[in-house]
Amino acid sequence: MFMPDKPHRYGSEMFMVCDSESAYSHRFEIYIGKRQSEDSIHDAFDNKTGDAAVIRNMKVVLGEHLQGFRLVVIDRYYSSVALAIQLLSMSLYVVGTIVTNRLGFDRRVVEKKQTLPQGKERGSFTFSRSIAIPTMIACHWWDRKPAHYLATGPSMAEDSIRRNLKGAPARNFKCPKLDTDYQRWMGGVDVHDQLRLQSYSIETSFRFQKYHKSLFMGLLDMALVNAYITHKKTCAIKRLTPKPRGEWYILLHKQLLQLKAEDFVEVLTPMDAPAGPSRKRRRHAGHKHVQFNDWVTVSEVQKRRQRSCKVYALLRGDRKKSFQTTYYCEDCSKADAKCFL
Repeated sequence: MFMPDKPHRYGSEMFMVCDSESAYSHRFEIYIGKRQSEDSIHDAFDNKTGDAAVIRNMKVVLGEHLQGFRLVVIDRYYSSVALAIQLLSMSLYVVGTIVTNRLGFDRRVVEKKQTLPQGKERGSFTFSRSIAIPTMIACHWWDRKPAHYLATGPSMAEDSIRRNLKGAPARNFKCPKLDTDYQRWMGGVDVHDQLRLQSYSIETSFRFQKYHKSLFMGLLDMALVNAYITHKKTCAIKRLTPKPRGEWYILLHKQLLQLKAEDFVEVLTPMDAPAGPSRKRRRHAGHKHVQFNDWVTVSEVQKRRQRSCKVYALLRGDRKKSFQTTYYCEDCSKADAKCFL
């Protein structure tokens, strides 16, 4: 898949659920095309879009029995009014940026200008509340550029956020409380991607023509990142100093090299494969191989003339490489009719 706005523009699309504090990946789903959900008949929600992957991930991660409300932070790629309503029915609040042309978003809070106009104070914001769903808020906040938010159950109290200015000391600007909530909890997937792709990455160290090989390396990176996050959390519980990531990877590498078959919980005995016709070309043991003594000049260099089997040439197909040889069987050959092997 090609996504021009991403640092890695070519790759496989994944829908991930990560912890907002530790960046631990709880569940992911690889995009393999639109598919019909099992409960699409009972729900009016669109089950063929990326929003449906968010619903499936949250159902698996949190389970059916959810006590109390939780907050889900999403970015503008997923945000929609339909997704916010569906998550609210699952006792899940949502906050995130949104593309302003999404269906159901209040057009009155949409700012068409892309830069802060003169006379407009940086930090000012406008919001509207849904009549049908009073907990749903559509908000526009003026930072250096306009930022549009969609949230359910947020606090619209005035807060402040610190911004660095070019050629001037940092300043605090006004903002709604939902913006500080978004800035605080948005880093789950982003931090996980940084750990997985920007340092100690196996996936970015190799280039494959087959996409599934690169995808496997990405899954291996994800497992290593989750393992290192678990290591840091374990050290925090035991009040120990965690190892730096590079040293921990070296230690893990040495431990994996020391493993044997007896170290695993279940060691499966290899089963003998049923005897069947082999696809590999095997030479008969009874043939007597003799090299053909016929020479040809190619680019002023003398080489032995190579011959190919006519039957093999007809059956090999267009995509398989040709097989040519300089050897023939003396016993199977008759006069000039050589039996090349």
